[in-house]
Amino acid sequence: MKDAIAAEWLKVRSLRSTWALLAGGVLVTGLGALILFLLVSSYDAASPADQANYETADPTVVTMPFVMFFVGAIGAMLITGERTPALLAVPRRHVLIGAKAAVAGFIGLVCGAVFALLAFADARLLLGDRPKPINPWPHWTDAVPTVLSATLIVLVTCLVALGLGTVMRSTAAALTTLGALVLVCPVFAHFLPTVWQLRFASILLPNLTPQLAGSDHPYLLSPGGAIGVTVAYVVLALGLGAISFGRRDF
Repeated sequence: MKDAIAAEWLKVRSLRSTWALLAGGVLVTGLGALILFLLVSSYDAASPADQANYETADPTVVTMPFVMFFVGAIGAMLITGERTPALLAVPRRHVLIGAKAAVAGFIGLVCGAVFALLAFADARLLLGDRPKPINPWPHWTDAVPTVLSATLIVLVTCLVALGLGTVMRSTAAALTTLGALVLVCPVFAHFLPTVWQLRFASILLPNLTPQLAGSDHPYLLSPGGAIGVTVAYVVLALGLGAISFGRRDF
């Protein structure tokens, strides 16, 4: 297993697509900071009555879903980029898929932590000591649970993407499904009837972050319920991926 993990890590580091996807994460983090800067500038120019109605400047809404897509795409491409050569080197399939899951989890954890810290550092610097509702974290320690939760959700997204890639065996199909899951469905949820809107939105990956952190949010799950849904995503995606990888020919 150790050698298989080392080989997978060496491979993912040598792929230009990995660095291109990470550059995408850096780009959306910068764009998120620009959007936040414009929002804060508009807030400062508004009247006190209008300031009370401003949306919360939360990076988990604008920035982190795109970070989830770019980092998750690395997880999907761990399996869709090649399968047959890897099986020739590591014939035991459970060892190979375990090694890929370990590397995907490590990438999700490290990249999730880095991008979440960057996004929240930008938000903290730009928001300063402005009050709620635009500033959801009057003190920097108030943001810690959300940063940790955002990191966890990026890790989970990377593992889910690996499972999608294993089942679908197509980079295009896996990335399209991943994009629908983290970028399209949260927007689509707003157009559902009210009775279904929050039920559906509450179980979507990007919306699990505030529910895990226990911060102010409109969703339905408690932190314990959000943990259960998060675990279910990992078990379902990796379970189906492992079954598919173990039984299908390549």
